[in-house]
Amino acid sequence: MDLLGELTRGLPDGTPVLDLGCGAGVPLTRRLAERFDVTGVDISARQLELARQHVPNATFIKADLAEIAFPPTSFGAVVAFYSIIHVPRKEQPPLVGRIHDWLWPGGGFLATWATGAREGDDADWEGWGAPMWWSHYGPEQSTEMLRATGLVIERAEEITSGDETWLWVLARKPHESLLPLAR
Repeated sequence: MDLLGELTRGLPDGTPVLDLGCGAGVPLTRRLAERFDVTGVDISARQLELARQHVPNATFIKADLAEIAFPPTSFGAVVAFYSIIHVPRKEQPPLVGRIHDWLWPGGGFLATWATGAREGDDADWEGWGAPMWWSHYGPEQSTEMLRATGLVIERAEEITSGDETWLWVLARKPHESLLPLAR
């Protein structure tokens, strides 16, 4: 299964694509930047420094996912792998609503979601000496949040790799969507 291929199928080369929580830019941002005009967003200055080295042909912005804004219909696709789970739950529905608005009509959104509900922090995440915030719903609430914005879910599958299981969701903005949606 190649959900990234499904997301980008039919998009012309040079299409603007947004990578929310791009980290160091590998492998996803780099792969997308082979064909598309990629903008990566991350809150970590160090990760963005690495991303600029790994993917010099992409644009990178240091920003909080919950606060960043773009004009409506700015992107043909948006990806968010393992990133929205670090945004407080109460801020996730407005973020997903903005993602809907940023997409072109027919544009796709591919994201990973946790399979269990949790909200809290780890003071020393995995021994890295830095705190990490975790905030997520279970699969049903995550997919309902996407639907509530007007996105149509094309695929939602729980995929296990190693000892972790994630919900992978490919959703699309309908061609007839009105912008912006009332929220």
